[in-house]
Amino acid sequence: MVTEGHAILAVGGRPPSGRIARCLLASAPVPPLLLAVDFDGTITARDTLQVIVEEFGARGVWDELEPRLQAGEITIEEAMRQQFAAVTATTDEALAAVRREAPIRPGFERFVSWADRAGHRLTILSAGFRTVIDAVFADAGITGLEIRSNDIAFSREGARLVWADRGEICEHCGRRCKRHDLALRHAPDQHVVYVGDGISDRCASAQADTVFARASLAEHLEREGRQHIPFEDFHDVVSYLERLQPRAA
Repeated sequence: MVTEGHAILAVGGRPPSGRIARCLLASAPVPPLLLAVDFDGTITARDTLQVIVEEFGARGVWDELEPRLQAGEITIEEAMRQQFAAVTATTDEALAAVRREAPIRPGFERFVSWADRAGHRLTILSAGFRTVIDAVFADAGITGLEIRSNDIAFSREGARLVWADRGEICEHCGRRCKRHDLALRHAPDQHVVYVGDGISDRCASAQADTVFARASLAEHLEREGRQHIPFEDFHDVVSYLERLQPRAA
């Protein structure tokens, strides 16, 4: 997937933690990048779905589901249905919990501003809920982002999940996944940067030229022997990407 104009990017002459990352040569012309970024646990410091389920759902349900999800015994959608089956919070209650427990990861506002100034395309690809995403961004004063996600209708009678149309079953992972959303936004020969942290990012990240990964996505890529750049916040991401030309050609 590395094409002309790509090279190994390292800090201090070596990749962090022994990992090798693919990026564009700083000296080469830089067309606009496609920046695809996960929301839950990536943009936010905690997964907002887990925050809501822990506070308003059945206790211990995630501990039961996670091993089965990691092993591929159930899909993300099946896990979400089971997680939210017992959630009876109102929208205001759910959002209050998110605001309290899942702040935006440091540096994200800087990342958004940098992408806008540089002329890159930024898109949010989430398995989470648009209602939550919009509220988190509104609180931070972040507007105008391209977002692709599921949604939810909260009520005292129970939560109703609203699934995004993610095309046909993916031949790579056997589900309707973010790879479909990424393909719709990917221009020919465009360098794709993916930033993620979890199971829902595995398939789409395989289509990227440069992957920033943390948490379980980083662990998965390590096991698979796939190149990635570890990160803790978006200051890390911007610091790497600023090594490209300051503005897209």
